[in-house]
Amino acid sequence: MYTVSALWATLIATDGHWFETKVDINGVTYGQDQLMSLSVDLRMFAEQQPSVGGCLAGEINLSMLAPSVSIPRMASIDPYVRVCAGVQQSEWIPQGKYYIDTREITKNDDNLNILTLHGFDSMLKSEAGYPSTSHSWPYTDINVVNEIATTMGVGVDSRTTDLMTNAYQIGLPAGMTMREALGNIAAMYAGNFVMSYDGELLLIAANGIPPETNYLVDAVGDAITFGGDRILV
Repeated sequence: MYTVSALWATLIATDGHWFETKVDINGVTYGQDQLMSLSVDLRMFAEQQPSVGGCLAGEINLSMLAPSVSIPRMASIDPYVRVCAGVQQSEWIPQGKYYIDTREITKNDDNLNILTLHGFDSMLKSEAGYPSTSHSWPYTDINVVNEIATTMGVGVDSRTTDLMTNAYQIGLPAGMTMREALGNIAAMYAGNFVMSYDGELLLIAANGIPPETNYLVDAVGDAITFGGDRILV
């Protein structure tokens, strides 16, 4: 969870402002001088029409000049964006935490090596079976979510805790994956689980879509693009 600064709000309202993007791949930072295009996709619903009870994985697509260093399998990809105007720059805003799924190297018209990466966020870790536990059942809904998050190695967004106040009693998810258990809880709150841009489990109610899932737009409402792709923030 994050809140943009007053400087961000000032710069985005300034004529002639622009956006810069960078990515951290396996601990190495690459700026716009190396990036060709970047887009992230965080869906709020499993279908085109609103639906509930889903656990939706975010995706990233990235093309860049192939680096000289070797990038290991399943390396992390952390994209960031900031707004600039004149000599001023805002803070870097995270755009999610992803892991490489596929990669491809091709040659462009200038005979340069172009690396194309596709990745998913940590929601895919929830595909594993529900972990063995020593506590008694039933268990309250938020405790189940915290248990799943610990097993996945991620945090729970504070907005999830704020939303889950009904303390539903959950029976042992025998034979279920963690994703199925999360989906059942999401349905109880008429929402879906996603990974926030800080890489934490975030429950979004159908009537409570958070502002950072909006596209970045300029002062007249036109979408900001980078490499032809719209930027989410």
